[in-house]
Amino acid sequence: MRRWTRLALRAYHLHCAREDARVRHLVVPLGVWVCEHCRHVSLNLHSFNSHRADAHA
Repeated sequence: MRRWTRLALRAYHLHCAREDARVRHLVVPLGVWVCEHCRHVSLNLHSFNSHRADAHA
């Protein structure tokens, strides 16, 4: 339950950030993944999963 709540809260914050950027006419990329452990940024899901497997396994 705790993990689900954290994921839901993160999704809500991401949605709010995207809405705020849209209102301010800023371009927000859709495929940006940020590691929750070290803040590593990836532009596609494959490299994000590779980072998690290599750095946090």
